[in-house]
Amino acid sequence: MAKTKARRKSVLENPEEVLNLAQSLMEQAKRRWPWLALGLTVVVLALAVWLIRAAVLERREGQAAAALAQVLPRLSESEAGAEAAKELEHLAREHPGTRAARQARLLRANLLYQAKDYAPAARAYESLLPSGDPAWDALIDESLSYCYEGMGDPQKAVAALKAAVEQLPGPLKDEMRQRLALLLERAGDYQQAALYWRQLLEECNRPAPGKRNPEMASYLKERLRQAESKLKKQ
Repeated sequence: MAKTKARRKSVLENPEEVLNLAQSLMEQAKRRWPWLALGLTVVVLALAVWLIRAAVLERREGQAAAALAQVLPRLSESEAGAEAAKELEHLAREHPGTRAARQARLLRANLLYQAKDYAPAARAYESLLPSGDPAWDALIDESLSYCYEGMGDPQKAVAALKAAVEQLPGPLKDEMRQRLALLLERAGDYQQAALYWRQLLEECNRPAPGKRNPEMASYLKERLRQAESKLKKQ
């Protein structure tokens, strides 16, 4: 308490020092004010640009979603597939970078595949990669494998499906590995096919308690036997 009183007394006894200090601070503030004002202006402008850009993106997303909503009802029409595919392509070009545009491109690829236009469908699926989402990319790679299979290119189908298998965990991955083993057999690669059948059989034989599947184990064992038999004949 004594020190506080001493400081107050010193200030009161030396008012000129206080005045000089205040003047010094004012002069420093005046010298630095243009820079402070510039910094504040930059911050305000950056915030304004961000708000304007966010508003523009939101409006674009809304317009794209509204356009997609007009096309979706026609996708269920059996005779409107080709026309709907053209509308979806136009929508994606008119609203690039939006979520609705990406959905439109995926729907168009699906329509082309259903129409057995495998090459255009493959190009449409390829345009969706990479997305940065492993789960999405895996499903697109799987779709590509069906397109390549339809085009009569089992090797390319195998490569696409392998890419999908590497990105997915869990039961869905097991289903893809079974199809991959079948594709490998169609491609004449019985050694790799046997490897996948063996892996699946080993995993099937050591499931969680109470979840054994004798039927699946029997199926996998037979597939492995057939693959190994064909491998010996090569």
